[in-house]
Amino acid sequence: MPVRDLVEQLRDEDPEVRSEAVDYLRLIATSEAAGALVLVLNDLEPEIRSKAAAALGSIGADAVEPVINYLRTWNNPLDPSIPDLLGKLRTPRALPILHTHIGDRDPEARAAIARALGGIGDREGIPDLLELLRDLSVKVRVAAARALGVIADRDTVDPLLDELGDDDPAMRIAVAEALSRIGGRRAADAIARLVAEDQSPDVRHAAEVCLRRIGTATIDPLVRLLAGGDLNDRIRAMASLLEEGRAAVLPLKEMTRHEKPEVRAAAAEMLGIIGEPGSVDCLAEASHDGDTNVRIATATALGRIRHLSAAEAVVPMLEDHDPKVAAAAANASGALGELSIEPLIRLLGSERDETRIRTTDVLGRLRHKGACERLIDNLTDPTPWVRIVSCQALGEIGENMAVDPLIKALKDRDAIVRAMAVEALGKLGDHRATMPILERLEDRSDLVCNNALVALGRIGNPVALPFLNAALEDQDPDRRVAAIEGLVAVRGTDSIPQLQRMARPWPVSRHPRRVRDAARWGLQVLEPIRREQETGRPPAVPGGVGNAD
Repeated sequence: MPVRDLVEQLRDEDPEVRSEAVDYLRLIATSEAAGALVLVLNDLEPEIRSKAAAALGSIGADAVEPVINYLRTWNNPLDPSIPDLLGKLRTPRALPILHTHIGDRDPEARAAIARALGGIGDREGIPDLLELLRDLSVKVRVAAARALGVIADRDTVDPLLDELGDDDPAMRIAVAEALSRIGGRRAADAIARLVAEDQSPDVRHAAEVCLRRIGTATIDPLVRLLAGGDLNDRIRAMASLLEEGRAAVLPLKEMTRHEKPEVRAAAAEMLGIIGEPGSVDCLAEASHDGDTNVRIATATALGRIRHLSAAEAVVPMLEDHDPKVAAAAANASGALGELSIEPLIRLLGSERDETRIRTTDVLGRLRHKGACERLIDNLTDPTPWVRIVSCQALGEIGENMAVDPLIKALKDRDAIVRAMAVEALGKLGDHRATMPILERLEDRSDLVCNNALVALGRIGNPVALPFLNAALEDQDPDRRVAAIEGLVAVRGTDSIPQLQRMARPWPVSRHPRRVRDAARWGLQVLEPIRREQETGRPPAVPGGVGNAD
């Protein structure tokens, strides 16, 4: 049928006739047909308007000129089908038309305008999209966010980030999708926060998909490089993964379940370096991996994530049957500091001796006073090494409530326990321990006696000076070195003449070299102290035993 006849039918009063004419013109698909179809874009029947717009869209490039010319002077309210048509035609010539109607009263029309701007994909449409991004209608805001994602211009990241606080979950999902298309570190970090913190499960799930979209293409090859043997490849891969930041987290989490243990270990390692608390769940699962190296990498990774959940996951690894894994877990627990205290205290009740020993050691390193009561209870543990590390821990913590229990421990049947109790009391510096420690100078264990000399000096009670000076004449060189350390700690300047004789070179001094070195060190410390006592000027204190030339 000729186009002229179809144009006549488009003016027919019967909607069915007009609709049929539209169908014919769509099949003709020429610029003349397009010129006819634009005439019914303002038809009274919504269905016909929509059919005409769809037909023009299917014609494509030949429809651009008639459509633009027809709509350039359009002053009527905008049917949503018209912006949809302009979006399909993808011509930047439509931008002024869309801009003119951006304030249309109908939110459906404004949403369609946003979709059209995205379909055109021209940066010139971004200002209008940013305005629509703040529209009162959530439907319009969602359409604008999606359109910005299609254009994917890095300059729109900040406005999109501002909209992540939108009350409507659909809007937060649309923003996450847009950011995932734009990509980049800041976009990935923002999406990762949604995954970890958003209250809506729908938003969290959608954000997780978006995060995977950002990361999967680049992360998988990097993790495989990281798992390889070439050092340069590992360094480059690590630097690239750190650059990706949160975008790498989700793919890395998935790779902790990889079939190759070296890949699982590398993924765990990088999750720890990135330090995202959202990684803890998969690392907790990896803590039960059948491969030792994976568990070691997992423990180390958890120790780098400053979050209570990481402490709750890594502390139980102190019970691992492999000592290397348990040691890594101990170091990780120590690195987490205060976060590990409560889980560690709970673990003191473990039935395994090795676990109680490691747990006590970590608590000592953390020097947390809240652990003192449990550590004091451990002084009566049936396992000697638990009692030993408990003494050491109490000495490191430095809480005076431990003095009396440690004095009781001086009579422990195990010599190392007694020695560590003496050492701990010396660190506490409480004069109440003076007499009990003096009694230990007659202990049958050399280690206990030597520790007692040093501890007496640290406590600083002058009553110890005669005992320390007498020990300088002991036949055991280690006893003499311990006596020197004690005298230095108690600032025993009266011993300087004897130390001078001991410090003389061989063969004038018959003392072994380690004793002569200790004496020289003692003189370096005590002689300035004596000058201070004589002149009132404070001395500079050198380093420890053996630092003398």
